[in-house]
Amino acid sequence: MTETISIRWHSRAGQGAITASTALAEILGRHGKFVQSFPDFGAEKRGAPVVVFNRIGNERIDDVSHPAVIDAAVLLDPSLLASCEVNTHELLAGLKENGLLLINSPQKKLKMEVGTAQVFALAASAIAVAEIGKDIPNVPILGALVRILELAPMEKFKRDLAQSLGAHLPAEIVAGNLRAFERGFAEVTTITGKPGHKKIVCAKLPGWRDMPLGAAIQNPGSSRHYATGNWSHQTCEWTKSTCINCQLCWPVCPHDAIIVKDGKMLGVDTTKCTACGLCVVACPTRPKSLKIISKQSSEI
Repeated sequence: MTETISIRWHSRAGQGAITASTALAEILGRHGKFVQSFPDFGAEKRGAPVVVFNRIGNERIDDVSHPAVIDAAVLLDPSLLASCEVNTHELLAGLKENGLLLINSPQKKLKMEVGTAQVFALAASAIAVAEIGKDIPNVPILGALVRILELAPMEKFKRDLAQSLGAHLPAEIVAGNLRAFERGFAEVTTITGKPGHKKIVCAKLPGWRDMPLGAAIQNPGSSRHYATGNWSHQTCEWTKSTCINCQLCWPVCPHDAIIVKDGKMLGVDTTKCTACGLCVVACPTRPKSLKIISKQSSEI
């Protein structure tokens, strides 16, 4: 490494971008590199957009501002683009000529224009679900990033990662994450995207910077405009035949995704459901009338 490498992560709260960025900095710091890791986000709410930055170099790094020019952009959740919470211009902003774009997707080809970026893809969510049972794709994406940027030998980095994760996670989860890291390192592939750099303008709902002072709610019912379920790779499925209409699921749902009308359970609103699983826990039937299932990820 002859110069400072800058990385920008685009993610949602709860997907582990901050954890992965911090682990990357800590581990490469032990390897003798000078490093930075710092996030930029608004409300600390699961599913809210998060941006995280890394700098890695062989010399002391005094600049603590957001990198204006980056070597790699990482997209942990393609639904950020599909929902217009991040547009392609923001994703590719500052990316160097022939810079790297790493996305969490099983796609073999992108529909979006990516300029001169070299595009890499990994089905990180599928790997995470298979190895740790949860859609937290940060560690497989970290494995892919270490490989494509040639940051460290896989086995050496994995040993240090085990130490970092073992400080706050059970041994079983650490083992699953190490398998996910290995798969991410091995399975990341190069894919194609459209040339050009067309700026797409989205009709976006107000972000945290646009809110009134104190986040005062000026109009009632505004939360209904936010499709909280549009980012999750999982949702909740309701089985009418086993449901006893107890409605114990309704009061525990934090996103008003349980549909009840005239005293009867009618189903689950998948545009609001984030697959938190609270309704499944509350459901008393055997077999459960509510269960978490996977859904097709957003294509970009």
